[in-house]
Amino acid sequence: MIIVTGGAGMIGSNIIKALNRRNITNILVVDDFKNGKKFRNLVDLDISDYLDRNDFLLKITANKKTLGQIDAIFHEGACAVTTEWDGHYMMLNNYEYSKKLLHYSLEYKIPFLYASSSATYGKKKVFIENKEYEGAINIYGYSKQQFDNYVRKIWETSKINNEKLSQITGFRYFNVYGPHEQHKNSMASIIFHFNRQINSGETLKIFEGSKKFQRDFVYVEDVAEVNLWFMKNKISGIFNVGTGKATSFYNIAKTMVEYYGKGEIETIPFPEHLKDSYQSFTEANLTKLRSIGCKHKFKTVKEGILEYMKIINRK
Repeated sequence: MIIVTGGAGMIGSNIIKALNRRNITNILVVDDFKNGKKFRNLVDLDISDYLDRNDFLLKITANKKTLGQIDAIFHEGACAVTTEWDGHYMMLNNYEYSKKLLHYSLEYKIPFLYASSSATYGKKKVFIENKEYEGAINIYGYSKQQFDNYVRKIWETSKINNEKLSQITGFRYFNVYGPHEQHKNSMASIIFHFNRQINSGETLKIFEGSKKFQRDFVYVEDVAEVNLWFMKNKISGIFNVGTGKATSFYNIAKTMVEYYGKGEIETIPFPEHLKDSYQSFTEANLTKLRSIGCKHKFKTVKEGILEYMKIINRK
């Protein structure tokens, strides 16, 4: 059996979709259906069972063997709202929960593949998976940075004690976009929002300075394929997952206008509450990913947008 936490989310459900393409269906989805609309991300997928995130945690801490043979855990579940400032909630949800699941995986030698984030880099301009390049600027990024550091300490301790650990792989996702993000509301990608604005006859709204704001936008199906490559090859480490090329928000808007053959771009003031906690530039350094043999070819932003628009606008 394979477990996918956050399995009803965008990345989790696309990992399940990629598993289904490989005829893997013995999948336990762990999620929180407080937002019941997320069921739509699972309705066309083939899974064996579903568990609420709290019930799942009780099972692995109270009676550890009830779940049977587990071949891998994809830990995608987290609070990914970068504007959330409830630090108690964020650390409990993203850090403490992840630690418990990690130790369960280590105890039973289960490959553990988890979602980190490019938010760990903050406003740094070099995106290499080393501590000196990290510096989160919001509590979401800090929760991810601290879990990465916790994993590093486990690796260091095992090295000192000459212990052989099961696989632990962290993925520093950059700006992921694509199918199954509609439930994310304000946290959905700018591409999702541009599509909605054009279809509603609105102008495409970008912040002042958006020609200078550049992010590494990565298509969600590429993210899923990288996850499965690591499951197959059982390589541990923390790796960037992005295209390696930054694109401005303005150019994204232009691509959308060109695709539809209509639409106007409107500049709006940059929100005050984001000024100290906003990453204006991200670009994945893929040296480490390529060095271990992962040759996956990421879609360009234009290729990803064209594929995404065909899916999201399908009647």
